[in-house]
Amino acid sequence: CASGVEVTESGTLSHVPYGDNEALCWFVSCDSPSDIQLGFTSFDTEVCCDTVQVIAFDGSTHSIAVSYSGTSLPPSSSMTMANSESGYLIYFQSDSSNTGNGFSLNYQCTPPPAHFDGYCASGIEVTESGTLSHGPYGDNEALCWFVSCDSPSDIQL
Repeated sequence: CASGVEVTESGTLSHVPYGDNEALCWFVSCDSPSDIQLGFTSFDTEVCCDTVQVIAFDGSTHSIAVSYSGTSLPPSSSMTMANSESGYLIYFQSDSSNTGNGFSLNYQCTPPPAHFDGYCASGIEVTESGTLSHGPYGDNEALCWFVSCDSPSDIQL
């Protein structure tokens, strides 16, 4: 999109009603590392020609997560993006005739899971770079290592 609206943290995004020949976008992102949850609460567009695309966007590349049109609430009414991405681009486009009532969705930024929740009662956190090894290992061991970077970057193992 050449222009759009950026929304952060949590709220409701509604485009009700809409008109012919629209091309609009909204960028949903979080101010701090978070998981982003989206959930459509209403949905009504012209089935053939007016679409809402939800695009995973990391700042330089994108992939269409879902594309919806029609009168039914999208089958997967909530989506979550792990904090490794930058945000969701919500792109709406209508054609030159016939419109529906529009759509609404809730968005929320939630803290990512704690490092060891659900996996280990304790563990070791390592950051930036180094070597991690364990051996020989014993019977009935359950160990965890959490690898992270202090700044946003790709992790190579």
